[in-house]
Amino acid sequence: MLLVRRPLTPDDVEELFTRARTPEQHRAAAERLAAWAEEPHPGDRDVSPASLLVSAGEHLTEAGDVEAAVAVFRRAVAAGQHVPPDVRCYLHGGLLKLGDVDAARRIAEEMRRERPVDGDVYLFLGENHELAGDLREAHRWLTMGARRAFNEIEDGDDRAAEDAAGLLMARLRVRRALGLPLDEYDALVASALLNERATTD
Repeated sequence: MLLVRRPLTPDDVEELFTRARTPEQHRAAAERLAAWAEEPHPGDRDVSPASLLVSAGEHLTEAGDVEAAVAVFRRAVAAGQHVPPDVRCYLHGGLLKLGDVDAARRIAEEMRRERPVDGDVYLFLGENHELAGDLREAHRWLTMGARRAFNEIEDGDDRAAEDAAGLLMARLRVRRALGLPLDEYDALVASALLNERATTD
């Protein structure tokens, strides 16, 4: 008799991550998530096969098995489902960790040509590069994202202000690491921090 698994929620996926402490536990969680992805349930709520595979890849990354993580991220991309901010962001980060810079660059350029509207894509890719030690490329992506967010603010997009805040903070951090002087975007961050300090004092 074929047993059908119970429906899943994001809380089930989060609980697996919370409980995994050792590399062996992360690998076991990854195996379970990958198995769940192979047998989707019609009652799953906000949990897709692609999102389960992304979570499996994150567990494998935590376990130190980056090569296996990249293989799972590739499966997540091949599933053709959206995982915020973009499923390819996770593969991009995995490839950089693996040292496959050329493959990561191809994915990033593919996404750049599509002109993503979600500011988190720029933040994610910028921080991927920052973690990989490529601060120049991190700065490039964070600046692209900040410019796009400000254009959207001018067009009346309320969420763009939140996007801009995260991008500018990360950008300032990268610029400091690069030893670059403050520019007009950095001044906006400094002004916001001063205003926040004034309201809390």
